[in-house]
Amino acid sequence: MKVWLKRLIYFTGGLFALLVSFNIWTLIFLRSDLASNQSDGSIQKNRIYNPYESSTKLKWVKAALHIHTDAAWFTPGRNTPEEIQKVYSKFGYKLIGFTDYETVTKSKEKVIAQLPGYEWGRNFRKRHLMILGTETPDHDFFPLYANPENVQWEIDRQQKLGNFITINHPQLNESFPLEIVQKLSGYDAIEVFSPFGDIPAFWDRLLSAGLPSFCMASDDLHYLPKEEFRKIQRAGLPSFQQLTSLLYGQEGESLTRFILLNTDSLETEDVVRALKSGNYACVRKMERSLEDPVLGSFGIKDKKIVYFSFGDLAMQVDFIGANGVILQRLSGVREGNYEFRNDDTFVRIQAYFPTAVVLSNPFYPK
Repeated sequence: MKVWLKRLIYFTGGLFALLVSFNIWTLIFLRSDLASNQSDGSIQKNRIYNPYESSTKLKWVKAALHIHTDAAWFTPGRNTPEEIQKVYSKFGYKLIGFTDYETVTKSKEKVIAQLPGYEWGRNFRKRHLMILGTETPDHDFFPLYANPENVQWEIDRQQKLGNFITINHPQLNESFPLEIVQKLSGYDAIEVFSPFGDIPAFWDRLLSAGLPSFCMASDDLHYLPKEEFRKIQRAGLPSFQQLTSLLYGQEGESLTRFILLNTDSLETEDVVRALKSGNYACVRKMERSLEDPVLGSFGIKDKKIVYFSFGDLAMQVDFIGANGVILQRLSGVREGNYEFRNDDTFVRIQAYFPTAVVLSNPFYPK
């Protein structure tokens, strides 16, 4: 064997050993105790939490908050922030959150408002968190593997900074099985609508265990659909993204999962405040070219009556409670309500339109 090859092997092996040693050290020392974070399922019923209590200046702003670009050094074959903005703006989006891995990405062309953030986690198990509202990414100290206690340690750090935290794609690689998520605390939302699994039933089981959280709906965009990309690509020599797309046949699933947000403005502080209060709805559209559903309002009146009103006619609306039980079902309506019972641990609204499914965030005794 040639000398240079031996040296390369030794050097590579040494680097890997160093990486493993570092990860072992962080696994042991950078962790939070899960036991003290577990909920006992008890519920105080002083009042019902209403995520839509605050009246805002902007209503139902269409937002995409889990978007990957080519900005990270190891993802050069993806679309540019500018390309993504152009496509998303044509579909009515007013707010976008680029969430590259440990990189806060900003577009040079601000076609639509941008919310700073990133995706935390590079470990093989795909235990990823979406962090929104920060200009400074936190390093992943667990490059190969992160235990639930290590993830909790990172969640604690982010909550102290006031950032909005989402547990991403729980079903991808079984990264966050239910028994693990039930032991975590301090996160704000669960990615309920994702290309890696639409999981309202999973969310219901968490809510039923007395662990309140909000939903999140996102494309987790890695590549724009070819048809949409062709409409905006420039003439001339093909870009690296175009070449890789042709080579690997990349076809992105996007423009179908998003949130509709109520906020006073599209400034970061106002958006994060609205997100952390749950003042938004999660949408799963059947196909990107279809019309978006028109919402009116969600809320509580007379202290215990949960209500909704829509601009469009909903084919079906379910009031869903503990263990995913349908507490009340309405058909062919634009408005309706449900009165909270003493044994209701939470109530959420799930509406079916001809073009989409819409989830409210939960109302629950607090």
